[in-house]
Amino acid sequence: MQIFADWDADGVVSAALIYYAQRYRGKFPLPGEKADIGLWPGGPRSTLRNIEELLERVRRTRREPRVAVFLDIPLTPQMLEALKTLQRELTNIRIVYIDHHYSTLANAKKLYEVVEEAYLGHRPTAVLVYNLLRSLGVRHVTPRLEAFMRAVGVLERDKVAGQVEDRIVKLAASLSKATAVTRDAELWRRLVVWLASPLPSPAPVDQNLIERVVKIAQESDREIEEKAKLLAPSARRVGFLKVIDVRGRWEGRGVSALASKLYKIVRGPVAVIANAGEHSIIVIRAPGKLAYRMALLLVKKGLGDNIGGHGSLAIVRLKPEVETNKLLEELRRISFEAQRSTRRR
Repeated sequence: MQIFADWDADGVVSAALIYYAQRYRGKFPLPGEKADIGLWPGGPRSTLRNIEELLERVRRTRREPRVAVFLDIPLTPQMLEALKTLQRELTNIRIVYIDHHYSTLANAKKLYEVVEEAYLGHRPTAVLVYNLLRSLGVRHVTPRLEAFMRAVGVLERDKVAGQVEDRIVKLAASLSKATAVTRDAELWRRLVVWLASPLPSPAPVDQNLIERVVKIAQESDREIEEKAKLLAPSARRVGFLKVIDVRGRWEGRGVSALASKLYKIVRGPVAVIANAGEHSIIVIRAPGKLAYRMALLLVKKGLGDNIGGHGSLAIVRLKPEVETNKLLEELRRISFEAQRSTRRR
């Protein structure tokens, strides 16, 4: 059995819940068994590499896993093709996909055509997994695992029933930063095993490591804020949006964090246009579900072909042929249309 999950707290806790359900309860996804479990951390792109590495390992050892579980990983066209390849090369594989990203929900029909089981929803993936396990008879998980599941709900702004201590939320946030910043696969695996274990045991990372990583994250946060202050004056009013085109002025990761900083600085909805590899993307940050509604309209009008993000922050991959003037013109219309739709609700 193989588990593929995102680097962040939602991915770690989701993986730990599945690990616990299989290793310690023998409930899911292989009832009555204590299967060997492989753990693969990664985002959408690195998961593609992880799948290829798994296939190479299978070709070398001739040992095929019976189940592959994908958790908190946005479904992209490339990911969909990778799943098809996995099924084609491993004829007895059973694929389970559990996720909450917009791109996955929007392409649910295509996903159902490929995988045996898909559990999708608008709540954090860890909460989806927790509810699924309860429906399968796993009425209780360990107190530590349940506390971290609820902490993920707080971090993802989900209304999870019950209370969770602030220190657990802070620890979950710190551990999430630790894996996101270091991209340390072994650390990620230790976290999953520690969270899943029903036995009391010390944390898998020492406080010094957490403090170092949090310091790195804080420095990165300050750098993004300083850059956002420099970029904010270039914002253009387009409808009720402030649009900032950072292509050529911002490279690499962190565009979502930049958009959130700009949202606070300009004190209103923003759309950030940026480069992401071979494509351009637009990151929309707005209150409530406005960002998602605008992202949907961009795709419906043929300007984008993939939606990602969470809640009030949506990411749309723009089609290569879209010109900037055409994009701005449509954004003006879309912003008012989405706003009117929200008021009617």
